[in-house]
Amino acid sequence: MNQEDLATLPARLHGLGLERVRQAVNHLLTGRDKSLPGLARIDEMRLPGAAGGLKGRFYLPHDAKPGGPLMVFFHGGGFVLGGPMTHEAFCIRLAAASGWRIISASYRLAPDAPFPAQLDDALKVMEWARGNAHYFGAGKVVVGGDSAGGWLAATAAAQINAAEISAGRPGAIAAQALVYPLVDMDDEAWAETLFRDGRIVGRLAVAYIRTALTCDAPSLMETVGPGTPPTLLLIGGPLDPVRPDVERYGQALTAAGVSVIVRRHDALPHGFINLTHLSAQARDAVADAGAQLKILLP
Repeated sequence: MNQEDLATLPARLHGLGLERVRQAVNHLLTGRDKSLPGLARIDEMRLPGAAGGLKGRFYLPHDAKPGGPLMVFFHGGGFVLGGPMTHEAFCIRLAAASGWRIISASYRLAPDAPFPAQLDDALKVMEWARGNAHYFGAGKVVVGGDSAGGWLAATAAAQINAAEISAGRPGAIAAQALVYPLVDMDDEAWAETLFRDGRIVGRLAVAYIRTALTCDAPSLMETVGPGTPPTLLLIGGPLDPVRPDVERYGQALTAAGVSVIVRRHDALPHGFINLTHLSAQARDAVADAGAQLKILLP
């Protein structure tokens, strides 16, 4: 596939029915996990975005402590697929395992909304969460995300905290939980390890993401600095195409003095948090993530 083909791929997929693909993914991932723990509350929400209201979901575990953390979670899906409902099973399980309140936020999808619409929405939601956490009985605000949502989470945290620190205030985002985050969208970065790490499929997927966004979004490596909060990193196994990049990102965080907890799940693929209805190992990984969050931010 040449560059011209890639450049026209989003439009051609729309013509072939990208909305139908979205509906199929939503159907495949929504409501499949039938063994979910109970929570005190699950509420639909309307969240403020940069260009209008966004759908959201609020999850309150039974053991949420007064003044405990509030996590804002951004779903993965290559910036073109998914939403709060596709990741509901994960959010329910993580809330129950951690005792943390969680808001699962949507954002405008590409290519309908070109970049940086997705980041603009994430920043707007985080700004709102910072000002309204107390209404949910929460204290510190945390951000989380998987895959493309992990990129949004880490980038938003870095920008928000950097602005606070430059103004002489402490960082506003207390921690970040990143599940196999998309670190690099630059084709050269993927090409360097294409054959060594068997990342052909991943490289093609990222090429589509770039064209859907209509630009190259910055690497997460560029966000590492004083504003980077304590981090939990979940990494898949050899079938996770972003694994080499996430390892490199974790090493950069450690070198920068950031507190990092890395949990490697070598038997699980990219996307494993959406497989809790199929895999006991995926369920165990989410439960472990909740336990690690308590260590990361007591």
